[in-house]
Amino acid sequence: MRTLTLTSLLALPLALGLLACGDKDGDSGGTDGSTDTDGGDTDTDGGDTDTDGGDTDTDTDGGGGGTASISGKVVDPSGGGVEGVQMRLCAELCTTVSTGSDGSFAYNNVSADHYALEAVYLADQKSYATPLDLISIADGDAISLEQDMILYPFATSSDVSSGESLVDVDGSLSIFVDADKMTGSTANSPYLDDGESEYLAAVRVDPGAIGLPLEEVEGTVVAAWFMGRMSVAHDPPARFILADDLGLESGTKLRILSADYDHKEWADGGTATVFQGGSTESDEGAGIAVFSTVLLVQE
Repeated sequence: MRTLTLTSLLALPLALGLLACGDKDGDSGGTDGSTDTDGGDTDTDGGDTDTDGGDTDTDTDGGGGGTASISGKVVDPSGGGVEGVQMRLCAELCTTVSTGSDGSFAYNNVSADHYALEAVYLADQKSYATPLDLISIADGDAISLEQDMILYPFATSSDVSSGESLVDVDGSLSIFVDADKMTGSTANSPYLDDGESEYLAAVRVDPGAIGLPLEEVEGTVVAAWFMGRMSVAHDPPARFILADDLGLESGTKLRILSADYDHKEWADGGTATVFQGGSTESDEGAGIAVFSTVLLVQE
């Protein structure tokens, strides 16, 4: 049995109850967990049947039929436990649990699989980041996220229109984006209201306080952001310029990675180069492939 340690994850003021992955109407799944199939949203725990193209929820007491477990705690920036944050553990199905009054959560009887792990502030996904990581769980694992998780509010948010434009986001990062090249995840992106513009939100976080296991990331994370609209892909990858000096030698190559919920993998956006004077620019054809957890990694 292994035990993993998580360095500080997400933060948040108040949160609402549960919402099935991809649901627009806000079905509550309770604190006992629900398994989503991204189908037609039928609750078998005494809930309701949705017709909005959401997910199918089946309460499973925070797990499936496996022998693994995973637990942790969500706090606000001052260290107070936050109740009602929706934790999502997603493979082919999504299992959701809600944090308790002290901010703690637990999944039991988890089946061995490769998962996306995220924490969602359902009350306002457009103002708060949704940290997302990928994790493999084996039978018998007892995964303890020993450091409290912190959910960050977005520091910047800008509407995005058709045609390429340069958008400045938190942390001295400028990204070339085009709304026509952005595609949301039907299972994981917050809905846009009728007539609402696509947008790009971001908060830069200290790699040492990102609070994610990052088990599948090889190398040293030298810069990190949480971005939204969550799980929106940009094809081709959105090129960027980072004006901030990372303290690396000119010519250093950095790998651009984004957590991809739909494919349950780290999307490789190619490389970026550090230039004399300290700025970093994505190389030709490279950039940010998915707006989610975004990393610059020195391999």
